[in-house]
Amino acid sequence: MEQLIENWKRFLVESSLSRLYGHIMDHESAILSAFRSEYTNEENYERSRELKAKILAKGYGVTKIDGSYIENFETPEAIEVSEQSLFVSNQNDNGDFFEAIAGLGEEYKQDAVLMIPIEGKEAYLVGTSETNEYPPYGEQISVGSLKMGEESEFMSRVKGRPFTFKEELQTYDKLSRTARWAVKKTADK
Repeated sequence: MEQLIENWKRFLVESSLSRLYGHIMDHESAILSAFRSEYTNEENYERSRELKAKILAKGYGVTKIDGSYIENFETPEAIEVSEQSLFVSNQNDNGDFFEAIAGLGEEYKQDAVLMIPIEGKEAYLVGTSETNEYPPYGEQISVGSLKMGEESEFMSRVKGRPFTFKEELQTYDKLSRTARWAVKKTADK
């Protein structure tokens, strides 16, 4: 019986992550938060409830996720720090989705919001704070494409399962045998 319950829990986690993946593949999406360090936990959760209500009122789909980053990344002192974030799906394919999300990021005093084009390719941060240096206000910084199940310095989690956005560095060693042959022939010309 215990094994059955454990399998069911794993199914729920995987299906939640796969549902999120489905939204990313079919619609523009975004991730943002209402949390700020100057507020108490209680105030931050209230701000998050308000932000969620505003998102729902605009007709978007929304679910809570954990946004996290690793302090002291790749050192023995590394520690994961997380906060409640909101994954937003443009289910009705509204044309002003990214502008509306950037406006909410600005309203809730976020440094940036993550914009995810359809299929999760070429996601980018948009600076939404005039007082923050990175990313600069109104500027877009590429963060790469969706990588499900991978941990990284900056990532999100759905029921403990990570996903992130990364630039994929292409190297000779990662190429298939045929592709390496083609590269070698082309380079020898």
